[in-house]
Amino acid sequence: MYDPIPHTGGANNLLVDLARLDADLPLKYSGQLGDDEDGRFVLETLAAYPNIDVQNVTIRGRTAKSLAMTERESKERTFFYDPGSSLDFCIDDIDFEHLEADFFLLEYLLLFGKLDEAHPEYGTYGAEVLHAAQKRGMKTFVDMVSEETTRYESVVRPALKYVDYYISNEVEASGVLGYKIYDDQGIIEDMLPEALDKIKEYGVQEWVIIHSPKAGYGLNCRTGEKVKVPSMDLPKGYIKGTTGAGDAFCAGVIYSAYKELDLTQALRNGAMCAALSLSKEDSNSGVTSYEEMQNTRF
Repeated sequence: MYDPIPHTGGANNLLVDLARLDADLPLKYSGQLGDDEDGRFVLETLAAYPNIDVQNVTIRGRTAKSLAMTERESKERTFFYDPGSSLDFCIDDIDFEHLEADFFLLEYLLLFGKLDEAHPEYGTYGAEVLHAAQKRGMKTFVDMVSEETTRYESVVRPALKYVDYYISNEVEASGVLGYKIYDDQGIIEDMLPEALDKIKEYGVQEWVIIHSPKAGYGLNCRTGEKVKVPSMDLPKGYIKGTTGAGDAFCAGVIYSAYKELDLTQALRNGAMCAALSLSKEDSNSGVTSYEEMQNTRF
């Protein structure tokens, strides 16, 4: 059995999570929405957070959307994606002058159309966008979707030359690496040190982070330090829904980078933020302010 729960999508989930963590944090959104019911739903949701600036949203065509089907008992999810008219979104749709900021997140690689295509100079058009952000002094984050294909090599790897902070789960990291670092029992920890180093070699400058249901693993690219932080030990029956938990993890890590916290604390904040997200059926309402999150006991 499935229950319909509305979600605003990955990039919007992450924006809302950050807005809930810190109501004074200035956030700017660039993307493409359609002039339709789904697009209006996204904008209305974001409008509830005064610190989210949506002036750089392009209104064109039909809004992209995913149907995230969560099975009521097992919480297992299946996604059905409709790209709408977003496949032609490109660097010309991004007003970098208006988006002047400290950090820039591009998501989701592998779901873009034009931005996932090959570029003669940068490797992909997505890599061109990240390069443009870095040229303007922004630290870059990149996120991607989980799929079992070989496209990671041609789409994600070129972008990593222009990435400061890399965050993915074990499935996505396996795609980037070209070999699996997990089995039926979960992530294979003995493979993590080499995996983190290999992803760094593709060009990541600051942190490489791989998260899984049981723990988050990180590499500080500047010092070589590797850390592991276990996920929160949640009581039975705590999890109400899993959609958006990965976005919440990313929000916790990004906020930690913004606050100049160390890698260990960033992984802990990511795990805590994800745990809060899991407490509700929707993607965001479980996420609290940063101060409340630090005082939460699971």
